[in-house]
Amino acid sequence: MNRAVRVLVVVAHPDDAELTIGGAIARWCDQGNEVTVACCSVSEKTSELAVRRREAAEQAARILGHRVHWVTQGDGRRVEEMPEYYLVELIDALVSDLGPDVVVSHWGGDPHRDHRRVARTVVASARTWPDVALLQLGPSEHLSPVSAGFSPTVMIPMSGELARKSEALAVYHYADHSFRPLDVTGGATRNQALGSQIGVPAAEGMLLLRVVAGSRGATGLGQLLGLP
Repeated sequence: MNRAVRVLVVVAHPDDAELTIGGAIARWCDQGNEVTVACCSVSEKTSELAVRRREAAEQAARILGHRVHWVTQGDGRRVEEMPEYYLVELIDALVSDLGPDVVVSHWGGDPHRDHRRVARTVVASARTWPDVALLQLGPSEHLSPVSAGFSPTVMIPMSGELARKSEALAVYHYADHSFRPLDVTGGATRNQALGSQIGVPAAEGMLLLRVVAGSRGATGLGQLLGLP
């Protein structure tokens, strides 16, 4: 019997993972795998709103089935205010502590500056865990022309998880938040478009950056994808 695959999703902010691969997270958790979403920054205007956003992230996790980890603990700075070497050290330690088989983070070409910084730090950290599969999730800001450059190489069917994904995203709609309203409708349309490419009603796409044959990352990724 296969053991649970340990998946670590490293994102800049709460809601980044839910927007881009919320369906895949729900699917993987339902299959008995262990998914951790690590947020590097809360990025809110006040300490009260920061608490509110943390609560929303924990509520979304209960809906999808994963657990939340706060990379910087009590550090309320934005990602752009953190030295990259500092973030690399934190991610090094996190991967060492959690022992994931698969790590997913932002795409290096993402239009959001915080997302690109996290992508760079995860790639830099990856030098210390070569046996772990590394993937990148797509951009969530589809209005940016840069986002059209993301070409996923891994598709996860998630039509059965669309409702839970929408439910998880709904918890971020609270008053006075500092981020732009989440484009839930646009995201669902993109999921349907991606699904049409593989003959299913809806899918989420990721970019495979590295996997080494025979490694535990290869085994774990194959299990997530349902490969024999």
